[in-house]
Amino acid sequence: MAQRFVTRAYVLQDKQAVIQITQDAFGPEHKQRSVWNLRKAEPIDSLTLIAEDKSLLGENENAETQKIVGSLQFWPIKIGSYRSLLLGPLAIKYYLRGLGAGRLLVTQALSQIKNRDWEFCLVSGEPDYYPKFGFKPVPTNLEWPGPIERERVQFINLRSLDLEKLTDISLPVLSDVE
Repeated sequence: MAQRFVTRAYVLQDKQAVIQITQDAFGPEHKQRSVWNLRKAEPIDSLTLIAEDKSLLGENENAETQKIVGSLQFWPIKIGSYRSLLLGPLAIKYYLRGLGAGRLLVTQALSQIKNRDWEFCLVSGEPDYYPKFGFKPVPTNLEWPGPIERERVQFINLRSLDLEKLTDISLPVLSDVE
């Protein structure tokens, strides 16, 4: 069976569709969640991925944005002095959840950030969803810049450092990373 969903790089014309899918997935108050306190910089557009549903064919001027059914963004953060990423939000149209679009986005996204200049990747999400991609609960020695839902925050090592073995680190937000 042919794969229903495909991923592609984000382009500026996708901005409104990404905003709408995110609001639909998480509600209009999604930026009030504690994890948004970590997102002080802008998302890294060059790492943002879009999921499209190949079964949606359109003939009108909005055909491309109508095919968009999901998105995944990355935000630059710093853990201690280590350049890192915050994955998310991962947003999928509600009626397509569980059909593989999210899994495809996360798998593609992690493969594109491995072995680059980022040491760690954090995510705040469903505790049972992300371990299948290699994420683990964050170490208890991380200090957070405000309240955070610790049971939802997980990480993955991207290079040779092991976040669990580092000591005396905190999580200040990096706002000057390109």
